[in-house]
Amino acid sequence: MQTTDETTPPHSLSDWKVLFPYWKSEEKWWAWSLLGGTIGLSVLYVQSAVWFGAWYHRFFDAFFAGQVGHCLGMLPLYLLVTVGSVAVHVTQTYLTQVLSMRWRLWNTRVYLRQYLSEEAYYRLEHGPNRADNPDQRIADDLSQMTVQTLKLGLDAIDAVTTLFSFAVVLWNIGGVFSFNWHGHHFHIPGYLFLGAAITTLTASGILERFGSPLIGANYRQQHFDADLRAGLMDIRRNSEQIAFYGGEDAEHLRLSGYLAHIATNWRSVVRYTWRVNFIGEIYTGIATVPLWLMLAPKAMAHALSFGLYSQINSAYTQVRISLEWFIFNYADLATLRSVLQRLGEFERTVSQQPETGIERFASEIPSVQIRDLTLCLPDTKPIARIGNLTLESGERWLVRGPSGSGKSTFLRALAGLWRHGSGAVSFNMRQAMFLPQRSYVPSGTLRQTLSYPATPDRYETLSCQRVLEAVNLAGYSHRLDEIADWGDVLSPGEQQRLAVARALLFRPAILFLDEATSALDEGNERRLYEALLFALPGTTFISVAHRDALCRFHDHEIILGDGNAVFSVLEK
Repeated sequence: MQTTDETTPPHSLSDWKVLFPYWKSEEKWWAWSLLGGTIGLSVLYVQSAVWFGAWYHRFFDAFFAGQVGHCLGMLPLYLLVTVGSVAVHVTQTYLTQVLSMRWRLWNTRVYLRQYLSEEAYYRLEHGPNRADNPDQRIADDLSQMTVQTLKLGLDAIDAVTTLFSFAVVLWNIGGVFSFNWHGHHFHIPGYLFLGAAITTLTASGILERFGSPLIGANYRQQHFDADLRAGLMDIRRNSEQIAFYGGEDAEHLRLSGYLAHIATNWRSVVRYTWRVNFIGEIYTGIATVPLWLMLAPKAMAHALSFGLYSQINSAYTQVRISLEWFIFNYADLATLRSVLQRLGEFERTVSQQPETGIERFASEIPSVQIRDLTLCLPDTKPIARIGNLTLESGERWLVRGPSGSGKSTFLRALAGLWRHGSGAVSFNMRQAMFLPQRSYVPSGTLRQTLSYPATPDRYETLSCQRVLEAVNLAGYSHRLDEIADWGDVLSPGEQQRLAVARALLFRPAILFLDEATSALDEGNERRLYEALLFALPGTTFISVAHRDALCRFHDHEIILGDGNAVFSVLEK
C-alpha cells in the first residue's frame, strides 16, 4: 500500500488502449452512429452561435442608429433560431447519455468475463501480481471512463469546431494590424486571432508545468478511498466475529490508518488543485485585456462601432474559450488519466497467463490421475512430494497430516488454484465438485443459494426439499423462495450442511471435501457422510480432515508429513 503522497503511478501508453475495443466491437454501428449524430448536432449548434454573432452585429448597429422598427422585424427569426438551437443542444445531450450507457454496459460485460475467466478473480487476490480493489475498477472506474471520455472528447470536438468557425470570423472582421518599425512598414493579418492563440497557449503550457502532479495525486486518492471502503466492507462481513472479540478499538485504529492516508494525500490534491485553479482564475481575469489593447487603435481611429465590437468580442471570446479547453478541463483530464492507468493496470494483470508449474488437464476417464506431483511454496521451497497416484472411480480417500503439511494445498493443486510446484493432475472436471471449509453463501433466494453454481431452475422444488431434509435443514424447506443474506442467517455449521446439500443435488462423479464438516459436531458429521455415501455410491471422495472418526467412511488414506506422502489402505 502506498503511504507517501509523492509516489507517481506507473504510466504506460497502453493505458489508452482501453478506450478503443468498444468502437471495433459488434456494437460499432450503434456506437459510431450515435457519435456521428452527436458530433453533427454539435457542429450545428456551433453554427447557430456564429449566426447569433452576426445577428448581434446587425441588431445593435440598427438599435443604436434608432431603427427600432427594423429591430422588431429581426426578432421573430431570432426567436425561431433560439428554439432550434435549444432543441439541437438537448438532443445532443440525450444522444450522449445513450452512448455513454451503452459503452459502459459493453465494457462492464467484457471486464466481468475477463474477471471471472480462468480464475482471474482468484489470482488477483492470491497471486504474485495482484490488483488492488478490482470491484472499484469494474464498478466505478469504468463508469468514470465512459462519462469523462465522452464529456471531454465531445467538448474537445466542440472546441475545435468553434475554434475554426469563429477563427474565420475573427480573422475577417479583425482586419490587418499595420505599424512602422525603424523605417519598415509591417502588416499582420488576423492579428486578433493570433493574439488570442498566443496568450491562451502560453497559459496552457504554464498550467501543464505546475499542474501535472495532480494526476498522481488523483490516482492515489482513488486507491486510498477504495482501501477505506474495503475496510468498512470487512466489518460488515465479519461483524459477529468482531463483536465477540470486542475488536471495536482495533477496527477503529485500522480504519483511522486508512483515513490518515486519505487525509495526507488529500492535502496533495488540494495543493495541486489550488495551483491549477489559481493559474486558471488569474488567466480568466486578464484574458480580455489583450483584446482591449489590440482594439485600441481602431477605437482611437473611430473605426469601432458597438455592433462591430459586440461581434468581435463574441468571436474573440469563443476562440479564447476553445483554446482554453485544456486549461479548464485540466483537472478532469488528470482524473481521466488516473482512471485509465488503473484500468490499464487491471487489464495487464488479468491478461497475464497463470503461472506455469503444476499442470491440470481435463479428462473423460472416471479416475483422478496424479503424476509426479510436488507441492512447493511460492519461494520454491518444497512442501510435500505426492508422486504418482491414481484414485479409481468410487474409491474414498482421506487426506491427513499435521497443520502446515500441505493438505489443503494438495486440494488447491487439484482444483488448479495452486500452481507452485511440478507435476500434473487430470480428471473429469465437469463432473467434479469442491466443498471448501468456508462455504460460499451468496445473497438471493435460498433456492439460488442451494443451487449454486447452477441456475435455480435446474432443480425441482421437491428435490431441493429432500436434500435439505437429508442434511438436517428441513426447517428451511418452506423458505426456498425467500430473499435474504443467507450468509448472515445461517450459522457456520448450517452453511457447511448447505454445501453438502448442493453436492447431493449436483451428484458429482468426484467430490473433494476440504474440512467441509469441521464446524459440525461428530453426530451431524456422521449423518452427512452417511447421506453422501448413500446418495452417491459411485462417487470418488477425497476428504481433508483431522478427526479419526472419518476413517470409517473412507477406504484409502494419504498421510502428509516430513515432506513425503504415504499411501495406505484403511481397515474397516
